[in-house]
Amino acid sequence: MTRCMGCMEQMPDHEQICPKCGYDKNAAVQEAYYLLPGTAVGEKYIVGRVLGYGGFGVTYIGWDKMLNRRVAIKEYLPSNLATRSYGTQRISVYSGEAGEQYHKGLERFMSEARRLAKFHHVPEIVDIYDCCLDNNSGYIVMEYLEGETVKQILQNVEKMPEDKALKIIRSVLAGLSMVHKEGIIHRDIAPDNIFITKKDEVKILDFGAARHESAGQSKTLSVILKPGYAPQEQYSSNSEQGSWTDMYAIGATFYRMITGKTPQESLERAVEDHLLPPSQLGIQIDPAVEHAVLSSLQVKKERRIQNAEQFLDALNGKGKPVPKPQPVFNKNWIKYIAGVVCAAVCISIAFFVKSSASGSPVDNSDSGAVLTENECFVPNIMGMDIEEAEKLLKEKQLNVVISGMNYSDSIEKDRILSQNPKDGEKAESDQTVYVIMSGGNEEVMMPDLRGLTYDEAADLIKAQNLILAEDEIGQEYSEFVEKGRITAQSIESKERIGVETEVSFTISRGRISEETAVLKVPNLVGATYDEAVKRLARLKEKEGFTYTIGETQKKNNVKVKKNRIASQSPKAGTRVRSDEPIHLVISKGPKIVQVPRLVNLSQEKAVKQLEKKGLKAKVETSHSSSVAAGQVISQGKKPDARIAQGSEVSIVVSLGKAPAAPSSNTGGSTSNNSSANNNPAGGGTSNGNSAGGGTSNGSSAGGGTSNGSSAGGGTSNNNSSGRPTPPAGGSNGDDADISITPDGTITVFE
Repeated sequence: MTRCMGCMEQMPDHEQICPKCGYDKNAAVQEAYYLLPGTAVGEKYIVGRVLGYGGFGVTYIGWDKMLNRRVAIKEYLPSNLATRSYGTQRISVYSGEAGEQYHKGLERFMSEARRLAKFHHVPEIVDIYDCCLDNNSGYIVMEYLEGETVKQILQNVEKMPEDKALKIIRSVLAGLSMVHKEGIIHRDIAPDNIFITKKDEVKILDFGAARHESAGQSKTLSVILKPGYAPQEQYSSNSEQGSWTDMYAIGATFYRMITGKTPQESLERAVEDHLLPPSQLGIQIDPAVEHAVLSSLQVKKERRIQNAEQFLDALNGKGKPVPKPQPVFNKNWIKYIAGVVCAAVCISIAFFVKSSASGSPVDNSDSGAVLTENECFVPNIMGMDIEEAEKLLKEKQLNVVISGMNYSDSIEKDRILSQNPKDGEKAESDQTVYVIMSGGNEEVMMPDLRGLTYDEAADLIKAQNLILAEDEIGQEYSEFVEKGRITAQSIESKERIGVETEVSFTISRGRISEETAVLKVPNLVGATYDEAVKRLARLKEKEGFTYTIGETQKKNNVKVKKNRIASQSPKAGTRVRSDEPIHLVISKGPKIVQVPRLVNLSQEKAVKQLEKKGLKAKVETSHSSSVAAGQVISQGKKPDARIAQGSEVSIVVSLGKAPAAPSSNTGGSTSNNSSANNNPAGGGTSNGNSAGGGTSNGSSAGGGTSNGSSAGGGTSNNNSSGRPTPPAGGSNGDDADISITPDGTITVFE
């Protein structure tokens, strides 16, 4: 047995597709910077498929090897400061100021994780189990949740009833109230960060953008926002942000939930406000609730609801009157906004140009400064191993902590690549020096070049950040590979090598002999590339002639296993001259798609959604008192489950409420449930004549079992007093189940 990287359940070793969640263990990751499924993190956690990605990092499903439990693992990976090459584990941080910002952000990321871990008693906050540093990044290990986000719910229902939305918002406010008391603001409240579990619990997700309020005036190079949900102050990197920032986002989220519309962007509202109250959009809403929403959506933070307690009071009708927002149109505002945007763009451009050009930031030394009694100058520990650094810093009464790793072609692996504070800067006694360790040269996976042309191989080598050694490209005659295609490569495919490693290959010059013969084309379908070459070699030994392999394409295929030949041209068995190459299509395995959410859709829409994904619908029906006829009650595969294209997904469609049960009669009455299906021995339809009085649901002729009277050895549900009794071992028919209650009520479930 092996563990599925899609759901972390056990699955047979030989299975490619998980029977429980539909995950394809051979599926490629969607983005190059994702960790490959199966990667170990922090020595005791295994990373699986990606659950989500935001501006600050990637969240994976994971497995805790020590405690044998499923977890969620969030990796710190701000896309504007760092990246990762495909197949590698360690993150590459951009140089210069970007590097400084990355490491400061990493420190905050880990610090906030530790602060949030103490909120395990708050039901609205996701439990944090652990946090660790690895791969030049930080990881937060937290509880794994099953359910869906408010955003996913709104994709299907458009808007929510006020009472349902209010229940969710109250829970979010209750959770944030506890977090705000510790000085932490979320800064990214939106429908995609509010999660509803299968137990109907509300959880606040993704504190990746969170920061401590004391840092509200600090410089932040990246502005985190979602248009429509972000207040005006979040558009400026130096603005004052606090609990009122989250209140705007909660109000915007509530507005979207009950109206189905995302609020107008706050910067636009500052110029000309067109935000309509929910009641003017035809929404039935309590006046106090509407007042609370509009109060939280005030553009100016001074006029806005300031914290969660005020918001909850306002929802209960206890809020103080807030002036109604007045439409504003001011040309000076337009100039101001334009200036802010232009300035932000210019700063961003200058920042990245500086980062790429300068390499590392200039060292600022305090060597001329005067030290106090408890201060010292930080020594240079660059290039040392961690033991040497600890010894030297201990002499200065300083501590050292490894905060990450980065690749380097100049600093040997496991030696210090950078330090903070830097060499020569002042530090107080017992202060910590954070160091980044070198991971040596960055590594990538060598691609398979065989069968490709020169241009195809050159493009693939460049994409993998490798170097094509032009001078080392060879040529050779080949009996099995078409002229102009690669026969061999200098480094075996799938081998891990350093980036910018020089690689070369050998190109086929075709055959030495021009002689040809008419041969029967061998069957290569189902073989690997290497097996195909061997079959052609055997043909050469037998016939004295053989075919070459021509163009080789790789395509998704549901029926043929990955890396095996799915088709060939010419087809096997045809007789053609041996100078005609055999073109191959090699399977990449089935294309993996995500199952859409189908519950509460009409049958027609659900089937179309599945067909759009290349999936087949298996429709079943059932009565339901809560789901309207024609709507989907449930689906066989969970929403967002990854399954092979072409797979079948079962859906159960409502038939509406079950028909009313017929009333029972006594004294030889006829039944309304007569059916040929209730005559197991081929007898005719009966109206339920029952000897001795009572109600029959169908007679049985010739030895069958019936729910009514029995002629010739059948079992009846009627006792001598004429009251129906539960069936004992008899058949209720092929298509119906019958329930008979003690008071004689008969219910038919079809």
